[in-house]
Parts: sequence; C-alpha cells; structure tokens
Amino acid sequence: IAPYSSNPMRKGFDSVILEGVFEDVLKRLNPNVPESAISEASSKVRKLGSSDLMANNEAFHGMLTDGVSVECFHNGQPKGFSLRIADFSNPENNVFHAVNQLVVKENDSEKRLDVVVFVNGLPLAVVELKNPMDENATLERAFTQIQNYKKAVPSVFHYNAVCVISDGLDARISSVSAPFSRYLVWKSPEKKENGILPELQILAERMFEKKTFLELVRYNTVFETEEVKDART
Repeated sequence: IAPYSSNPMRKGFDSVILEGVFEDVLKRLNPNVPESAISEASSKVRKLGSSDLMANNEAFHGMLTDGVSVECFHNGQPKGFSLRIADFSNPENNVFHAVNQLVVKENDSEKRLDVVVFVNGLPLAVVELKNPMDENATLERAFTQIQNYKKAVPSVFHYNAVCVISDGLDARISSVSAPFSRYLVWKSPEKKENGILPELQILAERMFEKKTFLELVRYNTVFETEEVKDART
C-alpha cells in the first residue's frame, strides 16, 4: 500500500489548501470578474497575514461569509471587487471532500490528521478519531491530539470552523478555540435515533449534511473580544 496518495490535490505537504479545487471554484462562483481579481483573491485567502492562529481564523471566516474584497486595475482604472468563495444559497454548488490521513508538514513537524473535511478546497473541519477497540481511547485523548496539532501544524486551523473528537462511538463537536468542557453532542432531530445510534454516526450523517454544515459554519461562529481592563482603575 502506498504511504501517500498517487493523485495529490495539493502542491506539497506544506500546503493545507487543495489549490486546484479552490481556484476552479473561485472562477466558477465569480464568472464576471477579471483574472487579476481572481488571482488577488486567491492570494489573500492563501496568505492571511498574521502569525496568530485565531486572528487568521477570524479573518478567514469574514472572507468565507462576506466575500473576499480586492482592488485591482480593470480597463485601465482601479476597481473594487467582492468575490465569493462559497455558495451558501446552493449547497450543491460547492465541492466537498473528506480526506483520510492527511499529512501536513510545517515548522519541521509532520502530522497525519485522521479526517479533514474540505469545502471548495478549504479545510473547514478536522476530525480526530480514536480506535474503539483500544481501551485507552477516550474523548479526552482525542481532544489532546487536536491541541497538539494546533501547536505543530497551525496552518490547518487558520481555516477551521469545526473540530470533532471521537473515541469511535461517542463524538463531540466544538470550535478550534474551545476547551474540552465546551465539546458537545450533536443531537438528532429524530428522537428514536438518540441513545440508539452511535453519536459518531448521528454527527456524520446529520451535521455533515451539506446544507446543515454550511449553515452551521455561516451562522453559528462567534468571535469574542476580551475586554482589556486598565490596572489603574
């Protein structure tokens, strides 16, 4: 068995975006903008410009939900454009990939992530799965592994909207910055499924349904600003 894919969709292991997919979708969703605007928007998404994980995450979420604002010359004049990188009105108009065992190399570290869910070539979800046959497999261990990934290969989480942890049966979901206590079960609207089907199955089938997942990313992501108090008052 080959250790790596024979059909790579990235430029290299140091990339966390499926560049070809992203570029194609960017052009398809913005058919009436010049190539220079496409190129500028692509560069802006790929190079978020901060060394802080959460600052990049917040900046990207704004681009994802509100569009990527760029300015370039068009017909000899400077002109502003706002480009969509996702179609929230028509879920089927987006491209979804679930990649198993994604290898990422960054800062002399190499990590292999269990599952990464890409939307339009952008890694919006990371899923850490533990082996249910391992007696040491716990949700806490899966959470700790996510924290290790954040330190070793932070670029993956610049685009992250959802983190999922599972011991193979039970599963929890939260945001990239959340503590373990904030990871919660995804409940099924069908009461007969809750307590009967494994939590991981319910989460995979219900939360990752395309329309539901896009609405979750768009409407249920909040960035809080800590209040800085003056020590003199």
